[in-house]
Amino acid sequence: MTIADNTIIGPHAILRTGTRVGPGCRIGPGVIVAEPPMDTAFQGEPSQVILGAGNDLREYVTIHRATGRGKATCIGDGNLIMAYVHVAHNCRVGNQVTITNGCQLGGHVEIQDRAVIGGMTGIHQFVRVGAYAMVGACSYLNQDVPPFLLGAGNPFRLRGLNAVGLRRAGFSPTRIAVLRRLYRTVYRSRLGLRAALRELAQTFPKSPDVRRFLDFAESSRRGVLLKSGESAL
Repeated sequence: MTIADNTIIGPHAILRTGTRVGPGCRIGPGVIVAEPPMDTAFQGEPSQVILGAGNDLREYVTIHRATGRGKATCIGDGNLIMAYVHVAHNCRVGNQVTITNGCQLGGHVEIQDRAVIGGMTGIHQFVRVGAYAMVGACSYLNQDVPPFLLGAGNPFRLRGLNAVGLRRAGFSPTRIAVLRRLYRTVYRSRLGLRAALRELAQTFPKSPDVRRFLDFAESSRRGVLLKSGESAL
């Protein structure tokens, strides 16, 4: 176990063998880090939970170590993980992510940079949430949510571009306009996913945001969410 400087650990927190904590973290009361995974494949092999710098884990968060010798459940830098969130084995959380109270992340879930997950959301194992995406409260995810988008519900529906979050993150009007075109092409054109992705690649060959979206969709294991609704959050 290693705990870097300027980390505050609250009362009744438990950090098990295999925990690595970066500098400047806050670990709240009752937090449990690096308990063995709830996974029938786990055979007691050594594994880890790695927390980066500046993370804030609020009351009673639980983060389980990974299945697989030498593997790790990884939390990046500057994340806010609110009360009673569970992060299961082999999850990967990026940087500056907000996971709100009571969310439950299954094994091997990936939450990319600056995503926001609303409270009481359940995320199926191996699902990914893309960078700058926002998931509304009380949702259930069993497929990937692409970057930059916003949605909610059970069953989950995409509602459009996460425009407010993108502006707060410093995206220019020009970048947001390109992403609005991207959303219309994939979710409103009736081209089908593969044809829509080809059209985007041809129309915006130099856009890093479009490339991020394309790479995410093309690498999906569980499939990207394509169901959408018109109502706003």
